[in-house]
Amino acid sequence: MNTINLKHQFLKSLILLILGINACYAQQKIRTIKSGSEKASISDGKNVKLDWHLEPRANPDVYYVNIPSKKSVIKFKTDQGKVTIRTRPQKKYDFVVLLNGKDSCHIQIASVLPPDIPHLETKSTYPVKVPFKLINSKIFFDGKINDKNVLAQFDLGAGTSVVNRNSSEKIGLEFSSHKMVSNTQGLNKERTSLNNQMTISGLAWGGIELTEVGNMNNFEDVIIGNGLFRDKIIEIDYDKQEFTIYENLPNKIRDYKKMPVYYVQNRPMFEVEIVHNNKKYNSWFLFDTGRDGSMLIGNDFTGLKNNWQELQPLTIVNGRKIVRLDAFIAGVEFKDIVTNASDPAIPNTKASLFGNQILKHFNVILDNKSGTLYLKPNSLINEPYFNYESYLKQMSNK
Repeated sequence: MNTINLKHQFLKSLILLILGINACYAQQKIRTIKSGSEKASISDGKNVKLDWHLEPRANPDVYYVNIPSKKSVIKFKTDQGKVTIRTRPQKKYDFVVLLNGKDSCHIQIASVLPPDIPHLETKSTYPVKVPFKLINSKIFFDGKINDKNVLAQFDLGAGTSVVNRNSSEKIGLEFSSHKMVSNTQGLNKERTSLNNQMTISGLAWGGIELTEVGNMNNFEDVIIGNGLFRDKIIEIDYDKQEFTIYENLPNKIRDYKKMPVYYVQNRPMFEVEIVHNNKKYNSWFLFDTGRDGSMLIGNDFTGLKNNWQELQPLTIVNGRKIVRLDAFIAGVEFKDIVTNASDPAIPNTKASLFGNQILKHFNVILDNKSGTLYLKPNSLINEPYFNYESYLKQMSNK
């Protein structure tokens, strides 16, 4: 090789080195966008859209990806800029929003589960099967809290674990914190017990928080939700009255109807077609196994387009329209459901939902890892629910 070629190779290597250093620097440089308002918004994939409040004191202020074990596209938007991030599982992404030209708001997009998700431990080999009781339309486990026997309701519509106010002393709970709770008793500040131990049929969780509430039945001790299983696949088999936890999807899902879900406080939302006054609507509903009723229509539906005006009521009670409709879930038609709809002019944070009078007609597999719901009609498919005939009987007795 002659001298000219040697110089050429040296210059080429030097240029590549400089380009590599610049590329590395570019990867490490944190993106910055501007905002003239504390209000921002986040979209996460196709279905999740939420408001975000810019907070300079949080460092970082973390948004947890809705389904962290899947890739997603996150769009963070202010009135003056936008950041688009294509996430991968177990990764974190940082950027800065310069608020009003002076305050730096450090934002992190984390494709991991939030740190407050309790960790499930078991010595059993997956899949793990747990028997349950069906009382009315609700699912109950026999379990222990801090080695005290409890009857635990499993409620996919529960955003946090709660304890019956009448059971707190029996269990021997100590309260050292508070949480704001929104339920049938309104929005209230309630006592919270930290760092409890819970076991159910060989399953164990530590660090359980239990917030005290007063709207439970006397025989119910605690309510637990999907937050205890966010990194698992769970099955509710009403035919066998058996709850199963999987690490991998069972082969039998080929016999089930598949549909996507997203989560609000670990609570699954699924899409349903309803028909009212000969008009079809597709909307997202909370999959609420803890509600002993058919369904409820919240402001998230009535506040859209002309939905509230288009609902033709059978009657109106306390400002709520009582309406008659059909619903199509996993290919099954539920005719003449009678339910109530909230006036969007009245503030109400309750999501539209289907309760277990309807949902118990299906055996359920919920893949929390991929955000997928599988439903299959079961032996309860002909069980009654509150429909127009029931409504007429109720009205005739008044």
